[in-house]
Amino acid sequence: MPEGEPTSVLLPTTAWSPVVTQVAAGLGPEDELLVLCDSADDPVAGHDTPAGVRVLVAGDPDGCSGKANALARGMEAARHDRFVWTDDDFQRGPDWLDELVAAGVCHGPASAVPFFTGGGWWRLVEPWYGALFALLVVLQVGPVADTAWGGGVTFTREELTTDVETFAAALETVLSDDYLLTQRLPSVHPVRSMVTPVEVAGGFDAVRNRVVRFGRILGVNEGWHGALVTPTVAAVGLAYPLVFAPLLTAAFVPVYLWLGRRRVDVLFAYPGLLVLPVAVLGARLVTEFEWAGRRYRLSERGAVEVVRGRED
Repeated sequence: MPEGEPTSVLLPTTAWSPVVTQVAAGLGPEDELLVLCDSADDPVAGHDTPAGVRVLVAGDPDGCSGKANALARGMEAARHDRFVWTDDDFQRGPDWLDELVAAGVCHGPASAVPFFTGGGWWRLVEPWYGALFALLVVLQVGPVADTAWGGGVTFTREELTTDVETFAAALETVLSDDYLLTQRLPSVHPVRSMVTPVEVAGGFDAVRNRVVRFGRILGVNEGWHGALVTPTVAAVGLAYPLVFAPLLTAAFVPVYLWLGRRRVDVLFAYPGLLVLPVAVLGARLVTEFEWAGRRYRLSERGAVEVVRGRED
């Protein structure tokens, strides 16, 4: 860890998984890890913690996502000027924290780049929601430019465009902590050496909920331009399959290779194109979805309602 950069690491989770141990193992002598759970009944709440690790109970969310609520509590409790946000759904090596913080010291706010990958139904949309998304984040293109991914991002109090207390209060009103943080940082440097495979569930309901959540966050905050563009592109692709199928596959092969992922799922680029209009329309019309055991409603105005809690 760079000298003079003690760090507060915020990790929302309900269980003491190997990932928590991995993050704790990467702490420097002055760093702290805040493990943020919902309830005192969560398994992680009663776990013995090593030096530098605290477990905080955030409580149930009201008007925001469970993750945003947990991060709000963590931001208020953090002791240091430098923050790292991370998730519990991917593995990391012993130098992960050092590499991320070093990028933040060198470039300002810095983020790893997620590549959402998986089996089942997710394979159908992975080229678009996984590979293309990661590529655009790396290239800083379109509405995902300057994306601060909550799975691996670092920044300081001074780099926020508002004070921590105001930012924590804003977290209590949003579904997407990533999107809010992106809006509250002047710029975000994508760490190209930290393209991170994140395995997601491939069941039909899990994929539907994830696609609706992703699409709705983007549409509500950035507008529904894709609702007009994607049907047109898909219709042209359907009309000329012998042209579009090999063209899209050939275009995505170098994307997968550049991202370090040699996956046969690149072959789903063309059928995935035909599914995109349905996915975009679903996100436009469906206001409710499940995420991490809760059911949410996200209105067109951005208001968040917890329709069903984890224990309901």
